[in-house]
Amino acid sequence: MIYKHGQYRIPHFSHKSKVDCIGFSENESQTHLKGKLMFKQQVEAMGHPVEIEATMMSIEQRADVFLPDDQLVLEYQCSPISFSEIARRTRNYRSLGYDVIWILGDRRRTGILRSEAVAKFARFHPQLGFYIIFYSVANNQFWLYFQLRELAGKIVSQARNFSTLAAILKFVKGYKQPATTAISLNKNRTSLLNQLKRIQQSIVLKNATYRDMVTRCYASGRIFVGCPMICHSKQGMGVPLFKRTILCWKVWLVLQLFESGQSDASNDQLNDLFVQSVKLFGRQMAQVDNYVRFFQIEFTNFIIALRTQGYVRHTIDGIKIIRQPEWFSGYDQKRRFIMTSGHLM
Repeated sequence: MIYKHGQYRIPHFSHKSKVDCIGFSENESQTHLKGKLMFKQQVEAMGHPVEIEATMMSIEQRADVFLPDDQLVLEYQCSPISFSEIARRTRNYRSLGYDVIWILGDRRRTGILRSEAVAKFARFHPQLGFYIIFYSVANNQFWLYFQLRELAGKIVSQARNFSTLAAILKFVKGYKQPATTAISLNKNRTSLLNQLKRIQQSIVLKNATYRDMVTRCYASGRIFVGCPMICHSKQGMGVPLFKRTILCWKVWLVLQLFESGQSDASNDQLNDLFVQSVKLFGRQMAQVDNYVRFFQIEFTNFIIALRTQGYVRHTIDGIKIIRQPEWFSGYDQKRRFIMTSGHLM
């Protein structure tokens, strides 16, 4: 113990370090404690050695549930926690060679499909995409939200529930993404109309999501909601990694490429544009290493889409602008085009 006698607090004793006291336990709710005990029982039922409240002296952290043979930590998060704290704990576990899965409690399930929560807790799997795991102590049930995507500023996903930890971990490990099926023109049309309506409503309500890009477009003599169709993917969705929305990011790129008065862009200029766009629109992920690579994929795919639609062509040094993408005069004109066109992209 340390005796403290300061200027503002009454004299008192405090611990030198939490990890020095093996009997120390964080003030936790009954839900949190029950969840950890349930994880321990289920891991033991799977035949794996497991430790609860495992003290890791070198990083001054205590893991909720630790699987030493699997080098895996399970953290059951029932209370609010900052992005920086999530990132710090995750980084510390990984410095020891341990993977960590954050499993969220009932109280965290409400509002999880928001970009801030996705940035904190989402993991990535090549087949599942971005995903988050929940566990309800009250219902003794796990929930998996996967294929997290952003649609006009809203996070959407697929969801499945599981009765055991073994079942959900098996699903995550062995999941194979179904083959992509072609989307009908009518379904694509409906999706784009719904997306356009949501964007227009947000703009009318002066939602902060689109405010900056509305202003940028206005300064260029353009109307944000009238952005070219190339800015909308066929499904209207993108990875949930962008501050504001992926649509804002694409509109910004179109303005930079086609409204600058230049007829071409060198590879160096494209790289600078990419770096700048990540700074402006990138959202760091606490659970995903090298998240910038996802932006690189999106950037490359967008340039390829511009080439495929005949707006640019690749050269040895970069790209050359062939023709300008068409902007719409406003919401009504764009809506009519989506409703009547036989070729939306």
